[in-house]
Amino acid sequence: VFGSTIIVDGMDAANKICDTTRTRTVTLEGDVYDPSGTISGGSNKDLGTTLAKLSELTAAKKTLTDKQSRQKTILSKWKDMSAVSLTHCKLSDELEIANAEFEASEKHMSQTSYGMLAAKIDTFTKDVEESKVEMKNMEEEKRVKWKQYEELMEQEVELTQNRELKLKKVEKSMNDAKKRSAAATKKIQEVRTQL
Repeated sequence: VFGSTIIVDGMDAANKICDTTRTRTVTLEGDVYDPSGTISGGSNKDLGTTLAKLSELTAAKKTLTDKQSRQKTILSKWKDMSAVSLTHCKLSDELEIANAEFEASEKHMSQTSYGMLAAKIDTFTKDVEESKVEMKNMEEEKRVKWKQYEELMEQEVELTQNRELKLKKVEKSMNDAKKRSAAATKKIQEVRTQL
């Protein structure tokens, strides 16, 4: 629909729609079907290109919407990874505290009897080994998450640049389409006044 006029692909569809809805109908080739029963036409190059540009504009808007949706998904993933990074930092701090407590316990055990000391050493040795394994796993996870974070940041920059380019193209296409539409409308009015 273009204003109060319906735009269709072919002559048969234009004729049927005009008869059924009693609405002015125009084909992509420029043929005009009026509810009063008149048909005028011929190829109007400007009208066809205007309609083609409007079609391109619609496609560009859809592409822009898709890109914006993808950007939201990437930002959501980035936020999730930021939360994982904070958890890793917290666990690293807890590990440092545990190591400090272990050292304090070792110092304390050196002042107790040998049996209690040996039992505590065994327990803490196991805890330290488990902590080292956990820390190694966390370091690997941190490395993987950091790499993903960097990739997402690169994608975000790329998407932002692509979005800006698309917006500029869409704005230019819209301005060009408006100019061509105004010219086509003026020509249509001139043709009407001549009839």
